[in-house]
Amino acid sequence: MGFKRVLGNVTLANQLTFLRLVAAPFLILAILRARFDVALVLFGVAAVTDLLDGLTARLFRQETSLGAYLDPAADKILSTVTFLLLTDYPSLFQSIPMTVRIPVWLTVLTISRDVFIVAVALMLYLAYGTAVRPTMWGKITAAGECLCLGLFLLFNALRRDHIILDIAVWITLALILISGFDYLRRTVRKVGAEEPRARPPA
Repeated sequence: MGFKRVLGNVTLANQLTFLRLVAAPFLILAILRARFDVALVLFGVAAVTDLLDGLTARLFRQETSLGAYLDPAADKILSTVTFLLLTDYPSLFQSIPMTVRIPVWLTVLTISRDVFIVAVALMLYLAYGTAVRPTMWGKITAAGECLCLGLFLLFNALRRDHIILDIAVWITLALILISGFDYLRRTVRKVGAEEPRARPPA
């Protein structure tokens, strides 16, 4: 039974997700070595596999419980490490020759939003045995973050600055705030409609 369950999770969609996880350390090395052309290709391939694994899971009915957790985890790992490495810190990673860097406040807000969502989801699960499902605003924000990171990798590879980077930063900020408040609103509504789990008798 356990072997069959393992085989059931080895789907094409999950293999594509694993491919994104495998790409993460190579993406990190490419950025650390200022090979932004290589990093851009790896990031682009990862973005394509993100689209393909979702389509594959739906078209071939390969949706699994493993994929439900693995897919968003792979996305967050790739986006988080890329944000962290491309950020304009006062001293950290300044030895990496970059033409453009992401403002540190955008990275802080992005990661803080993700930590907030994970913490709230965990509390909802422990208290009610449920969680707020991903929203359309959350998916749009993830796409916006991906586009923003891709643009910074692109213009670092081109070794030039462009006003579109400033636009991408502010659009990403707006999406982070909108999706964060939307998640908070949905969470409050769900908490008001749910009953806490009954505690076991002492």
